[in-house]
Amino acid sequence: MKPKIISFCTALVALLALAAAFSIANSSPQAVQSADAMLGGAIHLEEVKGDLEAAIDAYKRFLAQYGNIEPLAATAQLHLGICYEKLGLREARIAYQTVIDRYPQQQEAVKAAKERISRLAGMSDTAPDKPKFRKMRTPFNIPEWSGSRLSPDGKNLAFGSGTAIWTVPIPGKAGPNLAGEPRELPGAADVLGDGLAWSGNGRWIAFSRAYVRAGTSTSQINFKPEGAYIDVIPSSGGEPKRIPIPQWISSKGDTSRRLSLSPDGKTVAFDSGSQIFVASVENGNIRQVTKEGGIAPCYSPDGTKIAYLTPPVRRDKPPGRLHDVMVISAEGGNPVKINGNINDNLSGPIWSPDGTMIAFGRIVAGQPVRTEVCIVPLSAQGKPLDLPVQIEPPFMARGLTGWTPDNKIGLLLATPYYEYVYTVPVSGGKASQVSPLDSLAGIPRWSPDGKRIFFRWKGGGLGSVPADGGDVSAHPGIEEARKTGFFTSYPGAGNSVSPDGKLVVVSGGSATAGPNLYTVSVAGGGLRQITKGGVHPCWSPDGKWIAYVAWEDFGNGKGFHSIFRIPADGGDVLKISKESDNVVRAGIDWSPDGTSIAYFAKKTDTPEGTLNVFPIDGGKAKEVCRIQEVSSQSEVSWSPDGQKLAFVSKGKLWMVSASGGDPAEVKTDVGAAAGKLDWSPDGRKIAFSAESGMDLEFWFMENFLSLVRTNRR
Repeated sequence: MKPKIISFCTALVALLALAAAFSIANSSPQAVQSADAMLGGAIHLEEVKGDLEAAIDAYKRFLAQYGNIEPLAATAQLHLGICYEKLGLREARIAYQTVIDRYPQQQEAVKAAKERISRLAGMSDTAPDKPKFRKMRTPFNIPEWSGSRLSPDGKNLAFGSGTAIWTVPIPGKAGPNLAGEPRELPGAADVLGDGLAWSGNGRWIAFSRAYVRAGTSTSQINFKPEGAYIDVIPSSGGEPKRIPIPQWISSKGDTSRRLSLSPDGKTVAFDSGSQIFVASVENGNIRQVTKEGGIAPCYSPDGTKIAYLTPPVRRDKPPGRLHDVMVISAEGGNPVKINGNINDNLSGPIWSPDGTMIAFGRIVAGQPVRTEVCIVPLSAQGKPLDLPVQIEPPFMARGLTGWTPDNKIGLLLATPYYEYVYTVPVSGGKASQVSPLDSLAGIPRWSPDGKRIFFRWKGGGLGSVPADGGDVSAHPGIEEARKTGFFTSYPGAGNSVSPDGKLVVVSGGSATAGPNLYTVSVAGGGLRQITKGGVHPCWSPDGKWIAYVAWEDFGNGKGFHSIFRIPADGGDVLKISKESDNVVRAGIDWSPDGTSIAYFAKKTDTPEGTLNVFPIDGGKAKEVCRIQEVSSQSEVSWSPDGQKLAFVSKGKLWMVSASGGDPAEVKTDVGAAAGKLDWSPDGRKIAFSAESGMDLEFWFMENFLSLVRTNRR
C-alpha cells in the first residue's frame, strides 16, 4: 500500500502545482520557494520517514503560514487527514471534510477527500461513539469564580485563588487522572479570578486587576481611576505589563470580566458597557470592535476572528437570560450569528485548536435544570455549517476551560446539589430528614398546629410535608403562577404561615419583576399581591401585620435596608427601623409577645455582624450577640416562650438567650451546611434546611468528534 500512497500524493502535488501558480502569482519568489519547501518537508516526514505525528505538526504549521495559497493548502489539509487515518484517529473525517468545505475549487483534492470519507464510512459503524467524561482529581478546591483556563497545549490549568494566580500540571506525576503540584505565579497580585486568559503561544497570561474590600475576602474590579487595569504577565511569572482600562470606569461595572489574549499575546480583548474592545499590550491603545453589543470575547486560534456572546436579553419566562453566539472579524465589521437563544453562564465560547469549531455551554430550563456543551462546525469564513451538537455532561457544567490540541474539552462540573429539610431536638442530637430525596427543599416554616412544614421547593415553588416526613403537597396556586415565570425568592421567600393557619405570605416575582410580597391561601387559590418590593416576610403573632425587609431608596444608587410592616390585607406601609440600625437584607422574626423584632445588623465592609432586637413601637435596638458571618442567607427564629433565639451562621445552628450572652451550637450530625430554620410551635424541635454539593471539579470531555462529523452528514 505504501508505494501507491506515495504515487498518489506525488501526482496530486504535481497536478496542483499549475493551479498554485495562479494563487501565488502576486507572491514573491522567495515566498513561493518557502511554501514548496515547507510542504515537501512535511510530505517527506509522512511518506519517507513515517513520522506521522511530526508530519501532522508540519502540515498544521504550513496551513497556518500558507493557508491563503489554496491549491497547496488543500494538499496539506488532505495529507493531514491521511496522517490521521493512518493513526486510526477520527480526526481524519474532519480533516477530509475541511478540504471539501474550505477548498471547493480544488477539484482533485475534493474528489480524493470524498473518496476517503466514503471509504471510512464503509469501514466503520454509522453510529457515533459516546463521549467520554474523565475526572481529573485536584487535592485543592477550585474557587467558584476562579476563571480557570487550560494552557494552549492542554498541559497546565491556571486559576485565580486568594487574589493570586496558580498554575497546576494536568496531569501531574502521580497518575494520569491526578493534578500535579499547584504553584503560585510570581508577580501576579490583586487578581480578579474570573478574568484570566492565556495567549495562543502559551507565553502570556492576562488577568483583571482587583481590590479586596476591607474586612472581607471578596475581590472586585476596581472601577476607580487608580485601579481599572488589565495586567499581562509572562506565563512563567515576572513583571506584568499594565493596561489602563478607562472603559471600565465609564461603564460603571457593566462588564462580564472575561478576557482573551491574541495568539501572539500582543492584544487583549475585553468587554465593557456590553461592547467588545481590544487593547494593545505594548502601548495601551484601545479600539472598539462591536457596535451592537457583545460580552465574553474569545480570539480564534489564528487571531483573525473573535467569538462572543450578545448581551443578555431578559424575559419573564425561564430561561430568564438569553444570548446569541456570534463571530466577528478582529478588525470589526458585520458579525455572523452562530447560534441563538442560549441561556449561558458557562464562561463564554471557546474555539477548537484548528479554528473549525466553536463550543459553548447552555442551560436547559426544566425540572431539574440541566446543562449542555454545544459544538458548532464552522466554514473558513466563520459561518455555521450545521446546528450544534448537544452533549449533556454527567453533572451541572459551570465553565468551559479550553480545548486541547488532542481534542479534549476541559470542563468545570459541579457535584450534584442537594437541599433537604430536617428536624432536630432543641438540645441537639441526631436530625431526621422530613423532605423527600427529590424535593430540593429550603426555607422551612411550621404550621401553627405543628402538623406540617412548609418550604420552598424545586427552584421556586411552595410545598409542604407532614412534620414527621412524607410526600410533598405542592401549592396549586403557586404552581400555576410558575407557568408564567413566577418563582418564590431565594433566600428571602419567607414562606411564613399566618397564626390561624389559613394563609402563607411569600416573596416572589419573575426574571424581570419583583420581588414583591403575596399572600396565598393554604387551601389553594391564586396569589394576592400586597406590596411592591420586599423580602423575608413574617406575620405578627396576632395575624394583623406582616413585617418585611426592603430597600429605602434615596436615588442615585443611595439608600439602605429597612424593616417595614403592612396590614395583612394591604394598605399603608409603616417604617419601623432607622438607618443607624444597620439592617441587613436577611431574615427577621416577630417575638411571640408581639413587642419586638429580631434582625441582623452589620456595617458595610465587614462580614461580622450582630443579632439585634428592637421594639416595634420605637426605641433603641439591643445587641443580643456578635456573629462571625452575616449575609442575606442569615435567618433567625424565636422560641415559642420568647426566651431564646436560634440562628444560622457559617453552616451551623446556634442558640442564644434573647436577653444576650454567648451562643451555643445546636449539634445536628448532618454532613451538610445548615441554611434556614424555624422553631416548632411546641418548642421541642427546630426545623432547618441544609445544603451540600456544588463543589467544582475539573473534568475532560473526550471522544466527541464523531458526533460533530455525524451531525454534518
